[in-house]
Amino acid sequence: MTSSLLGATKLNSQELQFALLKHDKEWNIAKGSRRGKLDIIAEILLFCEQQKTKTSIMYNANLNYSQLKSHINALTSQGLLEKKLNKYVTTERGYRFLEIFAQLNDLLNEFTNLK
Repeated sequence: MTSSLLGATKLNSQELQFALLKHDKEWNIAKGSRRGKLDIIAEILLFCEQQKTKTSIMYNANLNYSQLKSHINALTSQGLLEKKLNKYVTTERGYRFLEIFAQLNDLLNEFTNLK
């Protein structure tokens, strides 16, 4: 996966972490594992790299409207997501969350592979 990402253009570490996180997301869905709250938050923040409407976020993250409202309210109040003209976009703080989340996933994967 990493070698194909580095092919044509060299990605910075943040882009690489996001690409790997997106790949892991696809693998977890295929595996059928349940998502935790942090996984859902990361999915929303990844999806909102460009401005997105509530409806598109809801369908992409596979949430019902009640869940979506709860997550959007929490993310905007924490400064991870910002509302611009009825659309939502990830903030710098949100990107920092994604970086730390990706690093934590790497550590957890290393730990589970040791067993």
